[in-house]
Amino acid sequence: MDAPDLHSRLMDDARRYDPAAHTRGLLGPFRDVILLQRAKFMSYEQISATFARHGLKVSPAAVGVFCRRHYTKAEIERARQGQASRPAPGRPPGAPAKVAPALGASAPGPAATGNGKRGPKIARDNY
Repeated sequence: MDAPDLHSRLMDDARRYDPAAHTRGLLGPFRDVILLQRAKFMSYEQISATFARHGLKVSPAAVGVFCRRHYTKAEIERARQGQASRPAPGRPPGAPAKVAPALGASAPGPAATGNGKRGPKIARDNY
């Protein structure tokens, strides 16, 4: 392969490159969808896979860059709070949500220690 020919082709590609045509630009119309997905704790990989199932190929890294550029942590947290205040589909308003028991439920929580304050963080060996 001829080096000057390769150089000229690479230079042409570099000149024609349009950064707006990159995948992160494709995510802009779906800003509200991605915000809801992040509010529901979906990972970048899960979001990427969801978009791929619907025909939009985007890498998890591109989703991460988009999220860091377009959302603050407070904005995602507000969306989470908004989701928490809405009843789940199929559940009447005011009905309590099912809560799964936490792992290690036998360990005393902060209120069980008596004074309501958390003690020092120490390693426990009584799993």
